[in-house]
Amino acid sequence: MNSHIENRTPEEQPLHASKLDIHVFDQKGSFPFKDKDLSSKRVYEVHDETLRTPLEKADVFEQLLNIPNQCELWIVPVTAETTALTKSIQDEKSSALFDMLASVKDKMQFDRTFLIAEDGVCEGVCEQLKALGYTFTEKTTEELQEVKVEF
Repeated sequence: MNSHIENRTPEEQPLHASKLDIHVFDQKGSFPFKDKDLSSKRVYEVHDETLRTPLEKADVFEQLLNIPNQCELWIVPVTAETTALTKSIQDEKSSALFDMLASVKDKMQFDRTFLIAEDGVCEGVCEQLKALGYTFTEKTTEELQEVKVEF
């Protein structure tokens, strides 16, 4: 099951609605991508490997809400071996920080973020992600089938 994020009161709602539909998957043990027909879509895992402060990250995320195309953002909480997470981080400074964390913690909980877009708008979506400083990788159906909610 998923939860749609809606934290704003009606007075706080933006004047124009975002085309980014955000879903958080919170059913422990579920596989969000199982039995989903994504044949006409592309799925990208989005990472923010910058050393931005939390306020800077919030500001960039706010800009992401202005994406000009209809897309979905899926947030999936997972647990992973800290060493495996460290190996997946491309930014050298961020990787070093997680490497230090790996020395004191075997497993880590974090959110995996996926952007889902129709084939025809992916180029523009990818350009916007790059402009905002995000890194991303396109995921295969096989990779997506393995994503499991675990916290």
